[in-house]
Amino acid sequence: MRALPAIVCVIALAATGACASDINLGATARSTAMGGAGIALADDSGTTTMLNPAAPACAGARFRFIFPGLDFHTTGASFGDLTDSLSKIGGGTDDALSLINDFAKQRTSLSLNTITGFSGPFGVTVEAQTNGIITPSAEAQKWATAAQLFANTSNLDLSALQATLNNANFNAAVTNALADNMPAANTAFDAYLNELNQSFVDANVVYGPGFLLGKGLNTANGRLWLGTNVKILATQGKTWQIAAARSSSLRVTGGNVLTDLAFDATELAGSGKTTTMKADVGMIYKPNDSIFQYGVVVNNFIKPKIRGLTDTQEEMMLSGGVAAVVGRNLTVAADLVNIAGANGEKASLRMGGEFRLGRMFAARAGYSGSQWTTGFELLGLNISWAGRSAQLLSNVLKF
Repeated sequence: MRALPAIVCVIALAATGACASDINLGATARSTAMGGAGIALADDSGTTTMLNPAAPACAGARFRFIFPGLDFHTTGASFGDLTDSLSKIGGGTDDALSLINDFAKQRTSLSLNTITGFSGPFGVTVEAQTNGIITPSAEAQKWATAAQLFANTSNLDLSALQATLNNANFNAAVTNALADNMPAANTAFDAYLNELNQSFVDANVVYGPGFLLGKGLNTANGRLWLGTNVKILATQGKTWQIAAARSSSLRVTGGNVLTDLAFDATELAGSGKTTTMKADVGMIYKPNDSIFQYGVVVNNFIKPKIRGLTDTQEEMMLSGGVAAVVGRNLTVAADLVNIAGANGEKASLRMGGEFRLGRMFAARAGYSGSQWTTGFELLGLNISWAGRSAQLLSNVLKF
């Protein structure tokens, strides 16, 4: 089986973090702790850079280094499965089957984004991202949930699996076998195996660098910042298919229906490696003598041309936000993401707040649209965590 180098990279990155929750550090942690909100924040541009391309230009007359941020997210496969899979990618049939078993129970998503650069009178940053999604078919998930492996099996008791699998052809095979109608039983079971043998695991991976440039402008009534983030993305898509067959006829022993199965794994021809470009644009506006500031982001302003992948979001997406900085202690922000419902997904509200105690400590909390998020800043170090944090707007895969 040919390897997918980017999948190795994604899994290796995921193995460095905890699968129980999303972890965010540095420049990504402030907005993550505030529920993913911050499109309009211009008070600390280094911590909202990954949300709005205009943010790095908001720092003012002096240049500031943006401490490298890390946005990490994983759901699905266990920590042990992820680490064990590294040695299996690129192996033979046995390794392919073992790899498929690791991801058969549920959809697995893996994401890591990092960014660094400078903010100031104009902003310049460099970003890197690696995102992957591995999706098993519905019948494969049922098979794995029934505690069955895709491996050669003797004397498999089909009667014990009926309730869990709940498949019409599978049930017909057991019923006909118990009625001593073996031709009909074998035909029905072969029909079930044809269902099980449909495309089993889709693996989609996107990775590449991004380059951002932002600039601030004075207007008659306030300050306007503009920015764009251009990304060069490599994409790869693969599908592994299971081939399962009876190695013997069904038989009835002691009221139980038994059979022997043989499994094989085939990697289907995919799209191969392709390269595409996308660009996002953003704006932040702060009126004079106002505690409010406003932001707009258009993702996929230049649309990526992605071929051979599933679970993509390639359509242009509009999001907006408002924030208020109340004195030196309190900051609140709210974003309406995907206002027009692009990519088949509904608009969602993200909101959060930050309370500061001096310059060295800040406590943060928010709501990401699905879960509460928390985090803090201590001595300049930003950390946040959540059961599921709000995903970055710029991701081209649906998480």
